[in-house]
Amino acid sequence: MIASFLHRLFESASVPAAQCAGGFLPADVWTLCAVFAAVFGACIGSFLNVCIYRIPLDQSVVAPRSHCMTCGKLIPWYHNLPVVSYFALRGRCASCGARFSFRYAGVELLVAFLFLFVFCLWTPAGAAPPFGARPLLAPDSDGAAFSFAPLALVPVYWLFLSGLVVGTFIDLDHLILPDSVTIGGMVAGPVLSALLPAMQVRIGIGPDWEAGGALAPCLVWPTWWGSGLAWSLVGLAAGVVPLQLLRKGATWYFRRRGRIGPEDDAMGFGDIKLVGAIGAFLGWQAAVFSIAAAALYGTLVAVPLLLSGRRSLLSRLPFGPYLSLGALTWLFWGHRLAAAYLTLSSPWRVDPFRAAGTIAEMAVPLPL
Repeated sequence: MIASFLHRLFESASVPAAQCAGGFLPADVWTLCAVFAAVFGACIGSFLNVCIYRIPLDQSVVAPRSHCMTCGKLIPWYHNLPVVSYFALRGRCASCGARFSFRYAGVELLVAFLFLFVFCLWTPAGAAPPFGARPLLAPDSDGAAFSFAPLALVPVYWLFLSGLVVGTFIDLDHLILPDSVTIGGMVAGPVLSALLPAMQVRIGIGPDWEAGGALAPCLVWPTWWGSGLAWSLVGLAAGVVPLQLLRKGATWYFRRRGRIGPEDDAMGFGDIKLVGAIGAFLGWQAAVFSIAAAALYGTLVAVPLLLSGRRSLLSRLPFGPYLSLGALTWLFWGHRLAAAYLTLSSPWRVDPFRAAGTIAEMAVPLPL
């Protein structure tokens, strides 16, 4: 009985991408839904602006209503339309003429684009997602394709990206990552993974029967709620435990060397919690990838600053935005990058371009 439970806990399946596309919708209806996704994203972006401003001040994000910070007048709904109102009023308050930062409209445009991009991963039959991103796939309980299952991933990824946006801009402004984003993600990730195990899709190696059974990368995901929950908890632990041990060790070392005060820490705990939230939502591979990608992105920013003599700016650039960018990279392109890496570095030597370009079609369960 225990062996059967463990087998079911880690069972997985994968199916061809063509069977999982959103092809049951007519093209014009799908286009209308895509427009709605962008408009809805702009509206959510408007709310996220409120969260970005009020959460660090420990204010309610519900009340009071949006108002001008200069004159205090409430902003009527027709002057609070996402993106449109900013440009219609030329970035000024309609009552007192005070300027509003372009970042308000920028966040709304960013979230609108992210929501649209996520929805476009759920493509019509025969179409490919934009910019080479991975299409949304999810199997039915018996491993067969189910067109509605990938659609359920869309609002989950919207929620995840919304948290990254809020955390990124708060970290840029205040050098903190709020618990409502980090711990909230660490709690929501396992719960949603149990409800939708396909969130825990990961890269694996299995035989590609179209290529004569040669081993090749493929996508693998759980098919049982318990398995989705288990892999989410593994991802959470993979993000938190190693970095927390590193934080403790580095703190002890630098305190002993006198480089930090006796009450100071060598690393912030907020970044560690953010990686835990990423792992809880997207799996342990996403947590590891996000750390590596964040280090790369941080280096690409730091080197020009060092060479130009602006070293002081480095202390004002938090690590959280790089982690968020790494998680976003994994969500859209990480599986293809991992497939290309595996084919280039493994002894199986399958065609890396074929593997990277058709990873979703290499569809077999992996023996675990």
